[in-house]
Amino acid sequence: MKKILVIRLSSLGDIILSFPLLKKLKEKFPEAEIHFLTKKNYEEIVSINPNVDKVILLDKSLTNLRSRIKNEDYELIVDIHKNFRSFFVSMFNGNKAVRYKKGNFQKFLLVNFKVNLFKKIIPVYRKYLLTVSNYLNNEDYNFSISGLQFSKGNITGLNYIVLAPSSRHFTKTYPADKFIEYIKGLGEKKVVLVGDDSMKDKNICEYIEMKCSNILNLCGKLNIMALANILYNSEYVVCNDSAILHFSEALGKRVVAIFGSTVKEFGFYPQLKDSLAIENKNLKCRPCSHIGRKSCPEKHFKCMLEIMINY
Repeated sequence: MKKILVIRLSSLGDIILSFPLLKKLKEKFPEAEIHFLTKKNYEEIVSINPNVDKVILLDKSLTNLRSRIKNEDYELIVDIHKNFRSFFVSMFNGNKAVRYKKGNFQKFLLVNFKVNLFKKIIPVYRKYLLTVSNYLNNEDYNFSISGLQFSKGNITGLNYIVLAPSSRHFTKTYPADKFIEYIKGLGEKKVVLVGDDSMKDKNICEYIEMKCSNILNLCGKLNIMALANILYNSEYVVCNDSAILHFSEALGKRVVAIFGSTVKEFGFYPQLKDSLAIENKNLKCRPCSHIGRKSCPEKHFKCMLEIMINY
């Protein structure tokens, strides 16, 4: 095997969960060039992975992109996005193509009818590895940290924990006041807040900073490499079911992850033995979505309001 293409167009968490796959492909085929097709937004996170030799960006013209991929003459294409665009640019464009099994039907039944056909809970990173199962042995499916390349010296000079209080969807976001309650219980422990530069993330982090005295608010101020440094040098990370969970574990950091409307069956749960998932298992309405919702359909939001961070 001399040249391999992996396709994952979005989003940040899913791309990070592909890193064990990339690492294993490089181990199995050390002489192969590994290329990664993704959107421009995720170029930086892929570029700090030492197992990727070339990042290819999604082109507005799928026809042009298809031609570029054809000219590369890949011996293996691993499509772990599996939508129309990934099909179009890769179909019949390599010697062999393998594709991710999403399990959308099982998710639909669990969310809408609470019928659980997941006989076994398989984490997403392992589902990605299963796409290349013909090349792997039984011991190749263990979770591994990713060896990302960035400056590892502590840029803050502090001892701290990281808290990422926001998420894209309301039902996956632990209430800010409950985060504040947790932070105040830490005493003088320094807490670094992280998030993107959206108004939602900034507003949440500014509110927490206003209510607590032991905060360093870096929300919206970090690029990917700086964020990797902040996560890497922390004692541990507290977050929602979000990309920060997967980024932290890719760096080998233990995580306290809070799950509201989503459940482990979807595969996005912590993998390190020291990490912890906090969830309300006593609600018949969970899960109400596999990606999150803008409001609680039952109007009570008990999946978040009735749990505490006990770490």
